[in-house]
Amino acid sequence: MKAPKATILIPSYNGGENLFQVLRDLRPLGLRVLVVDDGSTDGSGERARGLGTEVLALPRRSGKGSAVRRGLEVLLGDNPPPEWVIFMDSDGQHLAGEVPRFLEAMDAGTDFLVGSRMQEAGQFPRYRFLTNRLGSEVLRWMSGQAVPDTQCGFRAARTALIGAMALESTGFEIETEMLLKALRLGARWRAVPISAVYEDQGSHFLPVADTFRICMAALRYVRG
Repeated sequence: MKAPKATILIPSYNGGENLFQVLRDLRPLGLRVLVVDDGSTDGSGERARGLGTEVLALPRRSGKGSAVRRGLEVLLGDNPPPEWVIFMDSDGQHLAGEVPRFLEAMDAGTDFLVGSRMQEAGQFPRYRFLTNRLGSEVLRWMSGQAVPDTQCGFRAARTALIGAMALESTGFEIETEMLLKALRLGARWRAVPISAVYEDQGSHFLPVADTFRICMAALRYVRG
């Protein structure tokens, strides 16, 4: 079966060498990749462009959610837009070699795919595991759906579904908003097993502060 048309969207702030490795690893897949450079100060956006990658450079740092939304504006504005968008981070925690797992799961009965690292939960740093489980349990309780890894940013969605979400988050809570709105819209979802990578990868996620924001965002979107 021919793989659906998909584009990879990577928001990045000071992605450095991790970003370049992700881009190099993605090349053999032959998929379009759009990097949204969120006001980086390390020159990584220009270096990514030098690798032949499509880069949308934002003038100043605006937050992951804002970068994702800006990238989606570009992709959904294409004529025609891609059928699917695959979301990846630039810090190396999402492996290019696992993108085919998402491509294989893109069938007629699925609208939303969420990466799950729970089969490798032992690889999590303890504080990340605890905050992940807290956030996931709150979202499960609010949504009524047993999504195994609600905070995972490695995911994919049909552009038709994304266009109906009216996303508005500016920070890491974009993933919570996306998930809850997808479920509210009746999206058919599936979990895709991925690796839990926590070896020297830098992350701008602040476990306590950002988990609190995620929970507050969940409450807002459930009420809304």
